[in-house]
Amino acid sequence: MIDNKKALSFEKKIDIFLNNNFLILGLNTANLGTRYFKEVIKLAYTSNYFDIKYKELCSLVSQKLNISIRKIDSNIYSSINSININLAKKNFKSLFNIDFDYFYISPKKLTILFVNLLNNNF
Repeated sequence: MIDNKKALSFEKKIDIFLNNNFLILGLNTANLGTRYFKEVIKLAYTSNYFDIKYKELCSLVSQKLNISIRKIDSNIYSSINSININLAKKNFKSLFNIDFDYFYISPKKLTILFVNLLNNNF
């Protein structure tokens, strides 16, 4: 029973960490695509994928949540395309330690950046 509480609290810490950093970056945490994106990132982080394949992660999340891959993928793209660019430009360097570039504003690139951020903080 104690192991379940520890695992749950660890997952809760990751959720809070990701939500806070999504807000700092300018993503809307109430958006369904952002919630799916958080699941993709958590799966990549907990599975210790060294070669992160975004489509495979979406497929695994699709199976877990029993939702079509297309719906997950399109909601994530929609969420990332509606990012607050002013906040992203302002906070990108302090969050990821690299200069902002539109190149990084894609699901795959942000997944890699957030997994690296989790690896550095947990």
